[in-house]
Amino acid sequence: MFYGVAFLLSMALLVFCVLDCIATDSSLVRNLPKTLWIMLIIFLPTIGSVAWLLLGRPEKTRFYPGDTRSLPTPQARPKRPLGPDDDPRFLEMTRNLSPPKATSPPKPAVSPEAVAPAGEHGVNELKAWEEDLRRREEELRRRLQGESPAGE
Repeated sequence: MFYGVAFLLSMALLVFCVLDCIATDSSLVRNLPKTLWIMLIIFLPTIGSVAWLLLGRPEKTRFYPGDTRSLPTPQARPKRPLGPDDDPRFLEMTRNLSPPKATSPPKPAVSPEAVAPAGEHGVNELKAWEEDLRRREEELRRRLQGESPAGE
């Protein structure tokens, strides 16, 4: 019984390897010419078949006779650790967060003059920033002297 199963398995391997070798493109066969592989598989069935699978068959192909499509490869991992700003999941998570109310400074009121025309973009922004800085300094000075801030 054991010899019968072993014989059937070796014959199935022989048939698969012969059909695979015949159906494979000659330019993809490795190590020996295609005709030598066929002769090796036929005259030395078990050894030739195993040698074909290990040494002659195109690399990374599927197990269909003559199929030359490569197996899907897993995505390569990055070679360096990613920072949180490179991780799309982290970025999506931070988009959903709102800034804390207590620590966020109030945005300065921008006057219509501070809106930049085409050539004076940086100058008008700088003037608006200086005005806001002067207003904050004055407000801080009043608080330190015990006066109430302007507008209250």
